[in-house]
Amino acid sequence: MNSRHVYQGYAFTDVSTRTEDGRYRARVAIVSLEGTRTRSQRFIDLDVYRTQEEALDRLTAAAKSWIDSETDKDRLSLPTNFSEFQ
Repeated sequence: MNSRHVYQGYAFTDVSTRTEDGRYRARVAIVSLEGTRTRSQRFIDLDVYRTQEEALDRLTAAAKSWIDSETDKDRLSLPTNFSEFQ
């Protein structure tokens, strides 16, 4: 499978696998880049689906949902004791 997509500054890749019974285990790898280095990575394992298309639809929705929830967070920023000027 291995298709790559870009969404809101993140790249996500379909890393689903076909099961022995012909179904598809949906998996997605999400990467955030900062310049030339990887800033963060996330791998999400989802459920098994009858078709490749169903698996791709689900992992795309899951990746976008995870990215949307992470865009306002910056876990790599350092804590600070400075307060805003008033």
